[in-house]
Amino acid sequence: MDAIEIRRLGLEDADNVLSVRDGVFDGPVRPDRLKQKLSAPGQLLIGAFSDGELVGMASGAVVLEPDKEPSFYLDEIGVHEDWRRRGIGLARARCVLTEARAMGCETVWLATEEDNIPARALYARLGGQAQTGVVVYSWD
Repeated sequence: MDAIEIRRLGLEDADNVLSVRDGVFDGPVRPDRLKQKLSAPGQLLIGAFSDGELVGMASGAVVLEPDKEPSFYLDEIGVHEDWRRRGIGLARARCVLTEARAMGCETVWLATEEDNIPARALYARLGGQAQTGVVVYSWD
């Protein structure tokens, strides 16, 4: 496997994120939203780099409630298709868990599609427990 650097991204990484190849994020990266993500407290963006090129990312945020300890919501994980099946997802997910704990979160959670077998295998490998009986609602 080529050497991969996994690390938390900051404002100094904006140019690398803006020049990312299609397929790492769901759509084009907007400079204004990227700046907000990288500078807002409680936000996290992890990058996977190969020879200075961003080939994968993980994104999430701390969730604060007045009656609970902080938790971390892992919102999105993406890897360019040319870089899949090389352990990058596992390394980024471990980095997210470490960073979330450093941000004061004991609990990390996410949602994925029931038929997303590769993602579910990754989360199980990390020790995550699948929750049953949950219904997800969304508003567009």
